Amino acid sequence: MKEQSKALSTGVGSLPVTEVTKGGEVLVECWDIKQQSISTIPALHIKKIFNGKDPLLPEKHKKEGSFMFPLCPDHLIILLQFNALRAMAINRTLISGILYTPLDCDEERFHIVPCPTNPELLPATLFPTILQQTVPHADWINLFPYAEGRDRLIQASGTFDENELWDDCIGGLYQGLPDDEIERRGIIAWSPCWSITGWEMSEGFLRKWGWLFHGLPEVLEPTNCWRLVRGEEPFIY
Repeated sequence: MKEQSKALSTGVGSLPVTEVTKGGEVLVECWDIKQQSISTIPALHIKKIFNGKDPLLPEKHKKEGSFMFPLCPDHLIILLQFNALRAMAINRTLISGILYTPLDCDEERFHIVPCPTNPELLPATLFPTILQQTVPHADWINLFPYAEGRDRLIQASGTFDENELWDDCIGGLYQGLPDDEIERRGIIAWSPCWSITGWEMSEGFLRKWGWLFHGLPEVLEPTNCWRLVRGEEPFIY
């Protein structure tokens, strides 16, 4: 005990004593900054690896975990993609409540949408048209919140790559495209997502897929409204 007290008085302070060797050397536990772990060492050697003025975590760890606010505008591009996907998911959930057969992820399955027995459960903008109720079609068409637009898509089925259209709708979310390309080709889903007034088409999307909605000015009007809010020129199609 005398040797232990002597060791503790040499600068170890209140560090816990782990054990005392046969030779009377006191061992203590301390934080090894270089190893970033707990080490058991002789108490007399504590000052060789421990400096009370040094941080317990090296500076590099602080830098790796730091954040800069506000976030760079480029980070907002990903939010556009997820908002579009979220809008589709919400509309899908609303529609799934009126189907006889559950929706699944099989893109090859085609359905007709029954006339709702409880129309109040579905927003009027998603109410199935006669074509939706009679012509088997891909599920994703039902997510578009504009009746005439859904009919146009059903009539045009087989004349375009549906997977490509879907990828463009969500801005290439699963393809890791460059930010500028995402911004040019996607759809921006504002609120409410079950109304066409909440959907904005990017310039690239309209240039590529605008032919599907030719003669349907109601589809373009919300896009131009959102552009005017930002002080941008409206599209003329």
